[in-house]
Amino acid sequence: MKRLLVGCLLTPAVVIGAIPTGLICLKDAYPWAIASVGENNITFHDGTTMTYDEPNTPTEWKLLINHADLAAQMSQHYPLGWNYHSKLTPNYDPGRLRYQPFFEKLYGKNEAEVRRDLVSIDWMPKSGGGKLLVTKRGGVAQKFQAISDELDRLPPSYRVYLLPPGGTFIWRPIAGTKRLSMHSFGIAIDINVPKSHYWRDENPNEDAPLTYRNTIPRQIVEIFEKHGFIWGGKWYHYDTMHFEYRPELLDPRCANKP
Repeated sequence: MKRLLVGCLLTPAVVIGAIPTGLICLKDAYPWAIASVGENNITFHDGTTMTYDEPNTPTEWKLLINHADLAAQMSQHYPLGWNYHSKLTPNYDPGRLRYQPFFEKLYGKNEAEVRRDLVSIDWMPKSGGGKLLVTKRGGVAQKFQAISDELDRLPPSYRVYLLPPGGTFIWRPIAGTKRLSMHSFGIAIDINVPKSHYWRDENPNEDAPLTYRNTIPRQIVEIFEKHGFIWGGKWYHYDTMHFEYRPELLDPRCANKP
């Protein structure tokens, strides 16, 4: 089994029995799409398969960020709890390594296919948040609505971080790349942009040293994580406005425990 980049270190993939733990977390996170997993593959309910650990996947970060396979996607463990700052070493970005064909399989391979399953939700209606488009596949829309309900119950002082929202669905590449944004699949939201921090505003060079910045309160992050969303504020390449639905990374078997 090849070694995978984790932060700036190469470590072997964890295995339970003959099946990598990452595969087990993926299956349990997306039972509506994944029928079964084997030693190195996923079988979807429609009978199609997908390889987990591709033999020629690069390990150098510059290449891996653009050519990750599923094993690389699961190789960095998302830190649970609020003591995550010690993890913020160069290229420690749990969730930024993504195998795009996997998300295309889950939510749609093009804009038209994704749009067919988008629904409008009332975002924080008690606070005037407006309508947002998100996917209904896999119950994601219900997750968004549950988050909205909890955020609406927070004290009014939190609204400045949440409203107006920066947006959900938009079919587009990630800034400065050819990789599709998770917003393209209707599974991500940016909260109030002026109250957030983004690494590219400091230095757009992927290899540049960064100084971490964040003002988003813990209570907001914990509500999103409770419903299966990871936060870009736990990345070395920080994006504190950004949340995306990635329940596989929050499974305690595939996350760093507090």
